[in-house]
Amino acid sequence: MRPQFSIIFFTTLAGMAQGLLFFLALSNLYSQTTPNPFLTNLALPIALVLLGLGLVASFFHLGHPERAWRAAMMWRTSWLSREVIALPALMLVTAAIYFYACVSEVPQWLWVALLFTTLALWVCTAKIYQCIRFIQEWSHPSTLTNFILLGLTSGLILLELLIALWGDTTAQIIDAPLSIVAFLLLFLSFNLKLWIWRRNRDLKPKSNLSTATGIKGSNIRQTSMGLMGGSFNTREFFHHQTDRVIANLRKIILLCAYVIPMILMAYTITTPSTLMITLALLMNYLGLLAERWMFFAEANHPQNLYYQRVS
Repeated sequence: MRPQFSIIFFTTLAGMAQGLLFFLALSNLYSQTTPNPFLTNLALPIALVLLGLGLVASFFHLGHPERAWRAAMMWRTSWLSREVIALPALMLVTAAIYFYACVSEVPQWLWVALLFTTLALWVCTAKIYQCIRFIQEWSHPSTLTNFILLGLTSGLILLELLIALWGDTTAQIIDAPLSIVAFLLLFLSFNLKLWIWRRNRDLKPKSNLSTATGIKGSNIRQTSMGLMGGSFNTREFFHHQTDRVIANLRKIILLCAYVIPMILMAYTITTPSTLMITLALLMNYLGLLAERWMFFAEANHPQNLYYQRVS
């Protein structure tokens, strides 16, 4: 598939905000949150900004952005429509928590609602791709697991950075446990990605050139796609990059999204450092952009069996 950069930015920015909100909700679920300057002045505004940027980015892949509201009308059958509802719902819950955190105690049911809407948005986003059965690379539970793990990881690293920047006296005490959890999440997502790549490599198309063209025979050789130039099908369902570019991009993903952040998180376990956490977050996000590009590029649409080459 051809990667859409608007969707790449939306899923990575929103995923990071979801991870941040998930851990904020988890940490405050069993405690009464009185007016908290860290939440109201830093954590919640950052989460809302990231969600807002993701929402803005999502408009750029629409043919008619002014009709975006219609995307929510098919919520009974469409995961995309459910995502369109889940994102504003998450922003609304976050805004409500921000309001309560400014003036009084945050009700516990709001933290529960935040956990639910955060998970709901992950499910809706991943299911958009997982429900497409004829794209075998996506049609697997690992798609949802990968989205959640990467979002949790980037969100936790961001939370650790915000705590360090806030300069609370407990920051150094908190940094080590957060670094341990971040390291474990990075390790889990790293191994999941390696497993996904092995699985995708071993996948075999359920169709072949004979079933794609309707021509019976076992010795079919294609010399032309049927057109003398490109078309919508050849532009939108293939990434147009060489095998060498894809191989180099895999190395960048492994290093930036997983290996380097793991090394930096391991360092901060014993020696808390705002600089190391900042570098870990930057490297991780750059790796996430490449990982999400690869997520779309790896999707092998069955129509590519027919539209293979120009004569």
